[in-house]
Amino acid sequence: MDNNIDLYQYSRMMSELKLIKWNDLPKFPIYCDQLLQIVNDELSFMQIGNEKLITKSMVNNYVKWGMMPKPVKKKYEKLHIAHVIVITMLKQVLTITEIKEGIQLQSAIHGNEKAYDDFGEVFEESMRKAFIPILEKQNTYKLDAREIEYDKLAISSITTSLSNKLLTEKIIETKIRSIQISASEGETHE
Repeated sequence: MDNNIDLYQYSRMMSELKLIKWNDLPKFPIYCDQLLQIVNDELSFMQIGNEKLITKSMVNNYVKWGMMPKPVKKKYEKLHIAHVIVITMLKQVLTITEIKEGIQLQSAIHGNEKAYDDFGEVFEESMRKAFIPILEKQNTYKLDAREIEYDKLAISSITTSLSNKLLTEKIIETKIRSIQISASEGETHE
């Protein structure tokens, strides 16, 4: 992602984010390199510099730690891709143990497909709620109230945390860049 876009442009992009739906994930088994490419493409909005969002060793560790099923003959299916997307996003704000327990809980309650699609839906809503107020260009940031069904409260809470973390990081980055630009302009005028 281009780190030089301003807060307004970033907020527009983030408020329009869509997470890939279960039915749009590959319908056939894929290799790890393909899984990594899908996840990196899907989560490019989280990319910071050259830092890797996901690697083969991370995927291997998630399998080893029981966070997702083992691949079948070194091939990964929809469930694996969904797990890696969710884990990669949530490790920004939760511990590995909390992520594992949360995925197990949501899958047990709703089944894998619904749990994943619900996560995506609630994440998209959280992103809109966090970033749309920036687009209104007011002097104050208006945080709207939200009605949340109890069975989606945990997902909503964590996706709100992730949205707010991404917003905070961009605000800090934008302010630092602004200060650096002002400082360098001050140096050239002396």
